[in-house]
Amino acid sequence: MKKPIPSDQEQSKKWRPVFGQKLPSGFKSPIYAEETRENPASAETNSPRSSSQPRLKPKEAPVKRLKPKVWPDYFARMDAVERILFAYMAYARLEDKSTNYFCSYDHDDHASFYYLDWNVTGLGYSEVIRLLTKWFKIGFLYEGRYPNTYSFKEEAARSFWRFLHAQVQFNEDIEPQKLYQSDLLSTLDNLFKFLIMVDQGDVLVTQSHQINKHSLKRILAVLTEPAGSAEEFDPESYFFWLFAIARHFHLLGQKGDRLVLTTIAKELPESIKVEELLCSIYPEHFEAVRNKGFFLVLPVLSSCTNWTSWGYLVGKLFGVDICNLLNYEIVVSFLDPLRFLGLLDWGKYEKDILVRVTPLGQLILENLLQNHGLEAETAEIKKMTDQIYPMSGPDTAYVQPNFEILLPHSASWSARWKLSQIAELVQEDQMLKYRLDKTYLLNALKRGMPAAEVLPTLRILSTYPLPDNLVLTVQQWVESFGQVTFLRLSLLECSSPEQAASIATARKYQQYVLGLYSPTAVIVREIEKLRKLLEKQGIYPSPEVLDGESVGKRGMKDERKG
Repeated sequence: MKKPIPSDQEQSKKWRPVFGQKLPSGFKSPIYAEETRENPASAETNSPRSSSQPRLKPKEAPVKRLKPKVWPDYFARMDAVERILFAYMAYARLEDKSTNYFCSYDHDDHASFYYLDWNVTGLGYSEVIRLLTKWFKIGFLYEGRYPNTYSFKEEAARSFWRFLHAQVQFNEDIEPQKLYQSDLLSTLDNLFKFLIMVDQGDVLVTQSHQINKHSLKRILAVLTEPAGSAEEFDPESYFFWLFAIARHFHLLGQKGDRLVLTTIAKELPESIKVEELLCSIYPEHFEAVRNKGFFLVLPVLSSCTNWTSWGYLVGKLFGVDICNLLNYEIVVSFLDPLRFLGLLDWGKYEKDILVRVTPLGQLILENLLQNHGLEAETAEIKKMTDQIYPMSGPDTAYVQPNFEILLPHSASWSARWKLSQIAELVQEDQMLKYRLDKTYLLNALKRGMPAAEVLPTLRILSTYPLPDNLVLTVQQWVESFGQVTFLRLSLLECSSPEQAASIATARKYQQYVLGLYSPTAVIVREIEKLRKLLEKQGIYPSPEVLDGESVGKRGMKDERKG
């Protein structure tokens, strides 16, 4: 995986087609970038025109309103760019949108569809105006609530989805040679582990608000690699995709040079409901997809319950690939996040990619395509996610005399959070294995965990009475913490030992004096109150309060010079 979420960097990627010569039957080979370089005439004929070059079309007859029964005939005559724009509008069910929503000015000062998708070219401002006007007259759009705005008809969306399904008849019985399975379990576990690291102060940030490279290295070492990744998996890109989710839900803040958890994040282990979290993540993820050609594939993908060739889908729906959906890296950047979210499996077949939607994916995609809120499906989503990522407990741990603690993987986040505060997770399987370690525990106390809560927490989680040797050792560790304490004191530096002794012994200053630090320095407290009292006695201190470390360093330099 190169880029889990499309980014600006994708514009500079070198074109590399996914597919070779051996393709499933029924798939028409696309025109590759290599072919266009060898045959400039072919490239000129088939490649999309830039937004600065208006597409020449024959003079069209007056547009009339079409009856829904003849809409499929119109869909069949659409070119790929029109289908992409139409598919996106059908998915988003746009309401009250003006043409400015679709067009923005690029660097050449030509308005284009670049605003929504930098991979689709050839759809300039005048072309958008023409298409929207045409679709309004045909009956796909209706007037919005505001002047010069449009809204999309749901009936047009449903008709378009039916048309796309009719174009795809992939019946080949093919199994992938390399399988990359959906892995929602690892994604949720990794989000939990990342929050633990932030809570423990292990994630440092630079002055430019980037994660420190050493912190990043530790994070990547802790994260679980999603199932079946191997050479396709890029841990760093995967983490930043996960990081974006945490930031989107306002789970992270910054204090000094470290990331910290927000109040929402601290409450999450006690209140998390996986189905509600996913109902927020899924729509947000699809809204972030910048390559709008993906929305032309999405309705067909939602019904691919058997292995289906990605090349076949793109070939049937686009004809000529104009938005890089045959570029291997870009295709994987779409599929892997869906895999991490439990929506599909994908695999390699020779030089092709095969896709298969999961039951959870089919439910989610169908509801998003129908513009139904996922909240209505919360109960059904919960049934499915409980099978994938159960948190039904039991929340009972097995504390071993060898300082290992076993906790079921199905334990709640609350139980795991409490145990993670005092013991280090060392192994994940059917059971989560933690280990009590002195350094780990003392660091937890240093972060502010009350020492008196350590053994009670273990007793609450443990199925059986705690081993005596473990109790004794943990008590010794806890007692070794806080044996010495730093105190911040103020010193009043006097001009002579006589003045210092006079202030230290005077009854009027007694409540502010703690003793002598040196012949000329008095240890004091509440310096502003003491200052006023001294001034009443005719002693006027310097207005500033000097930093003790700076004075000490200056004194050492003076001694060396002397």
